[in-house]
Amino acid sequence: MINGKTKILGVLGYPVEHTKSPAIHNALLKSCGINAVYLPLPVEKNLENAIAGFRAMEFAGANVTIPFKEQVLPFLDYISPVSKATGSVNTLYWESGKLCGTSTDGLGALRNLEEAGIEIKGKNIAMLGSGGAAKALAYAFLEEGGAASLKIFSIEAEKWNLQLKNLSLHNFDEVKKYKSSIDFLCNATPLGMHPNINESPVDKSIFRQDMAVYDIVYNPLKTKFLQEAEEAGCKTLGGIGMLIHQGLESFKLWFPNSEPSVKIALEALNG
Repeated sequence: MINGKTKILGVLGYPVEHTKSPAIHNALLKSCGINAVYLPLPVEKNLENAIAGFRAMEFAGANVTIPFKEQVLPFLDYISPVSKATGSVNTLYWESGKLCGTSTDGLGALRNLEEAGIEIKGKNIAMLGSGGAAKALAYAFLEEGGAASLKIFSIEAEKWNLQLKNLSLHNFDEVKKYKSSIDFLCNATPLGMHPNINESPVDKSIFRQDMAVYDIVYNPLKTKFLQEAEEAGCKTLGGIGMLIHQGLESFKLWFPNSEPSVKIALEALNG
């Protein structure tokens, strides 16, 4: 029941019509008995004003998605070490009266891969894209997941400022050149996301049968990228698990004494 004490949370981005985060978080709020509501918060432009409104209206917290994961940093009071390293924020939360930012994307991806039995330790990884999510995943794969190497393929590779051991940058059109050495291929671009479901970031000739393929896009559940990888015999995984796990980590920052359930989140998505 919404009343005068109901707290407001949401996801800041544009577009956000496709987001499944409200389904997850509203189910978690209900299951935890928390008087709050989580909403999609479309911000087409003027992010600074949106954050000022967030502060003025005392929102309880938020997720940040495309295209603001990097743009939001100047408007925060504190940035976590992982977000300082990656220049990316996907979660806003309050601590001691300060508006703080961190990223739970990398941890969410690692949890997702662990559940699916996909091993990245010691593997050679190729990642498509260089945005905020890509940086968070790169940090997690190399610093926490133990990947042997990580190649970033992007049309904006020259703008990449993340300094990590065993990381190299390449132009997007070079990915086919390294096909034989890729153990794990990750799409961290929005290509293929609803409503552009017929798009894929690479030609299907890139896939090898012994390659694991991961797409952080979760709507649709199986992108064209994953469909073509599956047809080539690759082990594939979509981004719905990452969405759930990064969401649970965000939820625990907003409500530190809560115990959000993976089962409840899954049921909310499938309901």
